[in-house]
Amino acid sequence: MIDIEVQGWKQIEAFLKTLPDQVASKMLYDSLMAGAKPISDQAKANIRQLFGSSVRYTGTLEKAIARGRTRRTRYAARVDVKLRRAKNNGKTIKGNVTKPYGDDAFYGRFLEFGTSKMAAKPFLLPAATARRGQSIDRFNKTLMQRMSKWCAQNGVTYRASGSTS
Repeated sequence: MIDIEVQGWKQIEAFLKTLPDQVASKMLYDSLMAGAKPISDQAKANIRQLFGSSVRYTGTLEKAIARGRTRRTRYAARVDVKLRRAKNNGKTIKGNVTKPYGDDAFYGRFLEFGTSKMAAKPFLLPAATARRGQSIDRFNKTLMQRMSKWCAQNGVTYRASGSTS
């Protein structure tokens, strides 16, 4: 998990509290989703690098990487990069590989953390570590863009001190 620290957060938080709850929540969610994108892209690249040359590679794990909201409160939100579970659990055959439980990437956790019989081959944690700075920059940029756009549309001037006029 990466905790994002935003410079000037107290002023930004004060500004967000002046907005309608739905607007502030949407700004935060959009920014968190944008910040998670570099990590999810890197995780997919890691999967291709680690497992793409395998004969049994079908792309299921790569397609299962998703960004999504897991918890939300009034002014806080959490977005995770995670494995999305397949909705269809019927038997499928893909690339000459029989998948008795369909296109489900449940096995990703075993690859990431290993088992008693298999060493870990992590792809998510290295992605988060490698793209941390880019993720934080993208979060900050998106939040500032959303705030500026809202201010322009509503005739509000935002100052760094946190006051509006």
